[in-house]
Amino acid sequence: MRPLIGITCSSEVEGPASYKLSKGYVNAITRTGGEAIILPYTDDKGIRNIIGILDGVFLSGGYDVDPFHYNDRPNCALGRIEPDRDRFELSLVRAAIRFHIPVLGVCRGMQVLYVAMGGMLIQDISSQVKGAIKHMQEGPRSYPSHNVTVMRDSKLSGMVGVGEIRVNSFHHQAVKEPVPDGLIASAHAPDGIIEAIESDGDKFVLGVQWHPETMFNISPAMVEIFAAFVAEAALT
Repeated sequence: MRPLIGITCSSEVEGPASYKLSKGYVNAITRTGGEAIILPYTDDKGIRNIIGILDGVFLSGGYDVDPFHYNDRPNCALGRIEPDRDRFELSLVRAAIRFHIPVLGVCRGMQVLYVAMGGMLIQDISSQVKGAIKHMQEGPRSYPSHNVTVMRDSKLSGMVGVGEIRVNSFHHQAVKEPVPDGLIASAHAPDGIIEAIESDGDKFVLGVQWHPETMFNISPAMVEIFAAFVAEAALT
């Protein structure tokens, strides 16, 4: 039986209220052997019911995380926030970790994972990080715009290799040091920005700051991220 992976989504408030999710996230799961289900926002009781049937949780990309959740004041460059999504995803990922369900976070999803574990965010890289490179690329979504260096002996290195790899980049926020207990930083950009985080134990808890789901056709290494996640979910 294919493992059931729950994927979080954004909400659309302009026009008719609706949920939205790029097909790329679903395709990444199904192409690596999983069965995808899109998760609407629900309350804590609903999360308890959802967790009981999921084999993995995939936190997708989206808008900024409300700094209220990491005890910071809003920066002038803070973008759009989705309070209902923040509340749902933070509760969902904490429940997933508590019940040892594999978690993968992409872009915003990595940041949600980090905040759920007690970390803080850089609200705007360009105004808060001296010497920062461009992290909000304006090229095609599949195009890798900068390098990241993957740490030796990390779980991520077993998927994409050790040393420098090229990634795409669509974020103006980033995770902020110090890294909270239970996580390690497993990849960095040339300007020092943390580009990947993972569990410091045996659990499959991984976040990447780029969008591997849009690089499937040009980078076999990005396929391996999802293949490893789905394979771990199949064991739960």
